[in-house]
Amino acid sequence: MANRSRPRVVRSTTQMRVRNLALGALALALPATYALGKVVAFDRSPPSFELSGRPVGGAQPALPSAAHLTATRITALADGALVIDADSGALIKTDRAGKPIAQVAIGREAGLLTYDPATGLAYVADRKADRIAVVKVGGALEIAQSWKTPAEPYSVALTPDKTTLLVVTIADRTMVALDAKTGAEKWRTALGREPRGLAVSPDGTRALVSYLVTGTVDQVDLLESHRAEHIAISSSTTPRRGRRGGAGDGEAFARGSFAVAFMGSEQALVPFQRETPVQITGGGENTGGYGGGFESPVSHQLAFIGLGKGGNTSQVTAQIAQHQPRALAWDGVRDALYVAGMGNDTILQIKNASQVGIAEGLTASLTTGKDKCGPDGVAVTADGNLVVWCAFNRTVQRIEVVDGKGALAAAAKVQAGPQLVASAMSEKQHTGYILFHSAEPAVSARGSMACSTCHPDNRADGLSWRIEKHELQTPILAGRMLGTHPFKWDGGDPDLKTSLTSTMKRLGGFGLDKPQTDALAAYIEALPSVRAPNRDAQAVARGKKLFDGEGCRTCHDGASYTDNDQHRFTGTLEKSDTPSLRGLAASAPYYHDGSAATLEALLRDRGAVHGMANTTKLTDAQVADLTAFLETL
Repeated sequence: MANRSRPRVVRSTTQMRVRNLALGALALALPATYALGKVVAFDRSPPSFELSGRPVGGAQPALPSAAHLTATRITALADGALVIDADSGALIKTDRAGKPIAQVAIGREAGLLTYDPATGLAYVADRKADRIAVVKVGGALEIAQSWKTPAEPYSVALTPDKTTLLVVTIADRTMVALDAKTGAEKWRTALGREPRGLAVSPDGTRALVSYLVTGTVDQVDLLESHRAEHIAISSSTTPRRGRRGGAGDGEAFARGSFAVAFMGSEQALVPFQRETPVQITGGGENTGGYGGGFESPVSHQLAFIGLGKGGNTSQVTAQIAQHQPRALAWDGVRDALYVAGMGNDTILQIKNASQVGIAEGLTASLTTGKDKCGPDGVAVTADGNLVVWCAFNRTVQRIEVVDGKGALAAAAKVQAGPQLVASAMSEKQHTGYILFHSAEPAVSARGSMACSTCHPDNRADGLSWRIEKHELQTPILAGRMLGTHPFKWDGGDPDLKTSLTSTMKRLGGFGLDKPQTDALAAYIEALPSVRAPNRDAQAVARGKKLFDGEGCRTCHDGASYTDNDQHRFTGTLEKSDTPSLRGLAASAPYYHDGSAATLEALLRDRGAVHGMANTTKLTDAQVADLTAFLETL
């Protein structure tokens, strides 16, 4: 571990821009990046903060709100912090210096938490055990109650009066409302695919849920209907002049939103990735690169959403330099917003965040020497400073952004605490974990993309990318990579390490060395399978009988439901690899080109690929049963 005794000081955004220019010059000095023989050249680095239109805020700042209204991985305590580590599954209490005081086991891959300082109770999502752990927070940490939830709880938040705990579940795609004292269910409502972020408005009228793959944020009525209404996240951006085609020319999609937060009751913000999987270049097509264009097909953005009365909404987006913005927090007292980028280890301050006079503030690096942070949570302390959870090295960093008079400071001081808990991964897997989420020039041109860019939470972005003149669907990785060779949709890569190397070439990276490639493969191969949703047991049994009787096991058999072979079908590829069916409920759209939007469309032969099976004779009931079985794999 690096020496953490001396705090680092980041003077100003201007100095950070100078530093970024220097890094850009270093990137230009590196060997030319390539993608299957074609040089990839990106025009410029992303802006630190660039609005695409008029701010949605007003002339006055929004009123501050309580921290328990937003799901988070770390929360500030009066005497330190409380954090839930997804790696080890430990809930940890620290002092102000980031040193551990108490710890209790929750479960590996744990979700997020919320905390009620009045009762001293923390509510923590145990993602694998389908429960909420209610923990007494004092000198020690003690699990007081365990409440059962639908499959795979992830986000939790309290209503303003603290009588109701809202829980968002991933596998069952449900928001459930629980009594905050007893855990008894009050109501539930259906959500879309891959929900993640959760926040409640200070007036208690609604909750917002963000998603990894839908391009929307859901607004859930908490007072009457409890129904979720979709709000599309704008994927527009400021026009870029003097570019050769570029990501701004094709249809773009909002993806990878892990968080959402309110600023007051009528303004919210959602960090996301803007992805352009099929670029229209106007010139020659970069057949080796992702998207077909010659610049990065992904940018990182914030959506500022105005939530007016009568269901009216307004929206403006801002492009930011924080790669994979997975964590954010708002200081309502000073109207300062903080957004942390896991991919490039930085945090951005936005001043006057809820007002029309919104402006860029400080940018701070969270890397200590060679020790990357990997920010996966940020919280505002009572004095307006920050605590950041570093998922890569499992430390809490304290960032001082407020001066002695309580105003925003001209410089940020970063102080990292000690490692709090050991990783549950092997050393090689942990190295691969960091590589998987890091935006590095070795992986992609100028570090514009990471593995987790297209595979958020080790899954998929739900898109089909233009690669070598084909539209190819992003496959999920979790639980599908061990023993499922060959790889790529045409089966052209015989093993995982070869596949990783060819992917980095397509991304324009200059390549990882052999130990790094081994580590990345070790991490990916160890990923657990995607959780299956709960389905009617009788329907699943009938579907399994159909699966066995209709010849599906001819190609999809064994533990991973694949024959490790290629087959000829109609479509755009000469041969298609047999994919694993593990995690099928989370891997839409289907076929190599993503032409079947749902499993029902696939079973009714409505995709661009034909000849796989004769399913036209199946009745509606049989299609429903077979779908239910496939979703449990």
